Amino acid sequence: MIRVLIADDHNVFVEGIESLISGSSEMEVAERCYTVTSVVECLGRMPIDVVLLDISFPQIQDGLSLCEYITRHYPATRVVALTMHDDASLIKRVVKKGARGFLLKNTTKTELLQAIRTVHGEKPYFNEVITNILLHDEPRTRKPVNGAGLKPNLTPRETEVLALIAQGMTTQQMATQLFVSVKAVEFHRSSLLMKFGVPNTALLVKTAMEMRVID
Repeated sequence: MIRVLIADDHNVFVEGIESLISGSSEMEVAERCYTVTSVVECLGRMPIDVVLLDISFPQIQDGLSLCEYITRHYPATRVVALTMHDDASLIKRVVKKGARGFLLKNTTKTELLQAIRTVHGEKPYFNEVITNILLHDEPRTRKPVNGAGLKPNLTPRETEVLALIAQGMTTQQMATQLFVSVKAVEFHRSSLLMKFGVPNTALLVKTAMEMRVID
């Protein structure tokens, strides 16, 4: 039985996806998650084979960070990105973060089940539409993620974690302070490193101070 986790902040969409999967005898929806934190906590307490991830969940940067976190910490769990966006650059970024499949939200039941089976079988899944988008994508001049002096867009929780990191708190201390799990803190730390484009927390604090994100 393929255990599937649906990660999306729109309840109606989650219920719709679950109804498509529920009729299959070879897979089951093990969990429905509506927040980034709940996804991290769920993966920490139960084995999941495939995550159907809304890459805009709750915004593009958070979706990409969560995708990277899952593939880094749970390599046996396959991520299939679900989105309304058919932009070639986004598809490439999702693949770079470790997603094994990419589907648009207007996908059919047949295609959805096929994608889940395919990635669970250790193969990537990109349908003809996505493949054509990538094939016809013209190279463009890439811009830095943050640009010169441009502050990254942080969630309220990331702002809190950043402030605590600057205070020198350990991961466990931050988890206790914020009443969340250690894995949740680790996710937010990874997200901050990606958004600031730095490899470690020392440079994270230095960069955040230079950008005047923190004092």
